[in-house]
Parts: sequence; C-alpha cells; structure tokens
Amino acid sequence: MAGELQFVKYEVEGHVAIITLNRPERLNAVGSELADDLVAAWDVAIHDDQVRVVILTGEGRIFCAGRDIKEQAELGGHTTGARGKNTSPYTTKPVVCAVRGGAWGAGWALAYNSDIVIAADDAVFAMSEVPTGTIGPTNFGVINNVPWLAASEILIRGHQITAQRCYEIGLANHVVAADEVMPLAREIAEEIAALPPRHVQVTKEQLMMARPRLSQYQHAVELKQAQDYLYALEDTKEAAVAFAEKRTPVYHGR
Repeated sequence: MAGELQFVKYEVEGHVAIITLNRPERLNAVGSELADDLVAAWDVAIHDDQVRVVILTGEGRIFCAGRDIKEQAELGGHTTGARGKNTSPYTTKPVVCAVRGGAWGAGWALAYNSDIVIAADDAVFAMSEVPTGTIGPTNFGVINNVPWLAASEILIRGHQITAQRCYEIGLANHVVAADEVMPLAREIAEEIAALPPRHVQVTKEQLMMARPRLSQYQHAVELKQAQDYLYALEDTKEAAVAFAEKRTPVYHGR
C-alpha cells in the first residue's frame, strides 16, 4: 500500500505507524489527491492489528496549510475536491500529532482531532476560513477542546496564534524546540504502544463517547446547509480566485 501513495508516506516502526503528509511544495495543503491518500493511510492503520499508536506529521517546513485553495480556484472557486472526505483521525487507536511550522484550517483540525499534540515552539496556528472568505462554518470541533470565548475568537477573527497560546488554552500538550518534536512524538507513541492495547483502545473509545460534539441533526443537516449556502456565494469564488492570483479579494456580500 505504501508504494501506491503519492502525497502521504506510510511507515510502521514496531507497533507505531507514522503517517506523513508529503506534499511540501504545496505546504501539505489538503486537496483531493492528498485527501484520498490520507483516508487510505488511516484505513490501513485502523485495520492493522500490529499498529497500536499512530504518529501524524508533515514533510517540510509546514505541517499542513489547510485546504488546497489553489485547487478550489481551479475547480471554479465554489468548492474543493477534498470536500466530503473524512481525513480526520477518528480511530480508537491513539494519535500523536507532531506539528512543525504551522497548522491552518483543515490542518489544525487534523491536530485537534488527535489525542496528543506536540508543537514546535515556533509553530503558528489559525482558522482562516472566515477572514479569507474561502468557506465559513467548518471547524467547530475546536469548541470541544477550549472554552467558548477562546473558540469564538479563533473561528471568527481567524488570527494566527502561537504554539504557547495553544498550550495555554488546551490545544497542545507539549511545546518543544522544532528538532525535538519528532523524538518526543516517538517517545510518547512507544510508551503508549507498550501498554495493554485493548485497555488503551477501550479507554479512548469511552473518551470519544464522552467528548462534546455537534448534535446529529446539526452535523447532518444544518451545518451542511450552511456550507452549501456559503460555497454557492460569489464572494466564496472571489476569495479562492483572489488567493490563487495573489491579490486582495473584493467582497459584495453575495
């Protein structure tokens, strides 16, 4: 399987799988092809009984720059090829996310949907969907991790915040020097992998059940309706095209 993936590297060391986003020339932005590879990698890790823990990281200087807005522009600006593909790590096997450089939008969602986040001290994080106009309500999972006021500012203003700030509000477990991120990720993953695997998996399963989440109706109906409405706007198309053309977008509220 590993040889079939183009934009994700999949390796196994003992009982630890390492999934690496591998499109550094696009800052590991999640387009349709990377999304397909990532979904395939998760599927292998989930169904391999020898894998007890997963490390998720990114090749190059940025962990993940979010959705591929250039691809969105190429598709007409109203949608993205990765839409509808569940790339987040929903598995009963613990996921350790190693973030270097930064994580924005969908990239940050990959991190906060993990179980343990290790961030480089110079990494930055942001939910830039609203300020860039490329899409609106999408990453509400952040409110599962932090108090309401912190989440609302992250989602509405979309400013970059530091790894230290993430640590302070509960969106990172450890902040270390960039060259210490992967060694610490491996250390923690190996520690967890040495624990009784079924005990770990059942514990995570119960944690997932106890975690606050969107209601079934909001997730299946209201959120999709809101996203469909925003994707159809001319402002959304303008935002994606302006991003690709490296110019300031002009919004008209339609």
